[in-house]
Amino acid sequence: MRHKLLVAAFLLLCAGSIFALTGFGESNTFGITEETLPVEMSYFGAVVSAQNYINITWVTQSETNVSGFQIYRAQTDDMSNAVTVGPFIAATNTSQLQNYQFIDKDLNGSGTYYYWLESIDMDGISMVNGPIQVYYVVDGVNNPAIPIIAGISSIYPNPFNPSTTIKVGITNDAEAKLKIYNARGQLVRTLLQKTVSKGYYNLLWDGRNETGQNCGSGIYFAVLQSGKESFSRKLVLAK
Repeated sequence: MRHKLLVAAFLLLCAGSIFALTGFGESNTFGITEETLPVEMSYFGAVVSAQNYINITWVTQSETNVSGFQIYRAQTDDMSNAVTVGPFIAATNTSQLQNYQFIDKDLNGSGTYYYWLESIDMDGISMVNGPIQVYYVVDGVNNPAIPIIAGISSIYPNPFNPSTTIKVGITNDAEAKLKIYNARGQLVRTLLQKTVSKGYYNLLWDGRNETGQNCGSGIYFAVLQSGKESFSRKLVLAK
């Protein structure tokens, strides 16, 4: 009888140890999954080239388990009206900085074009950056320039996770500042602080603070100061 009790106690102890180890492993795996982002995007922009095409470029700091990228285009800032342009561009899945470029030659005349960049991971989960805005004029056609509207014109996506693009308009050459604050009014991140020319600028916030740590879920505020003018918009980081 005593022998049977000792065996039962030993088996129960082993079972408890296995459970503890399994729970520890699951916890660690979950933590790594939450911390690791498929794509760390540092730039997404577009310009009209000397050949009068639209050059779209983006830069990734690192890629993990990424299948590739797809570009979308529309002539409004509503992505539901967008169409895919160009081929699906395969990812490199490197931990080093990587530059990508696509040249859009299939344009439908003069006007404003909006672009989005979708990154798709191996599991089919996607993340969208944009829109970025480009004003395009067909060669030989003299169209009036679209007036620049001062302020924060769009934040997309919003709510966001893990990153969002903040589009700002600067109407005069001046020192511009774009800063992110939390709901307590504490400075979280400075995205822009320099003298810039008038125009539109797209600034990416990756949801991190000044020290590179991930910010928690909650409400944040983007505050733009351009000359004597000040503008603010609410952002929601949802994890």
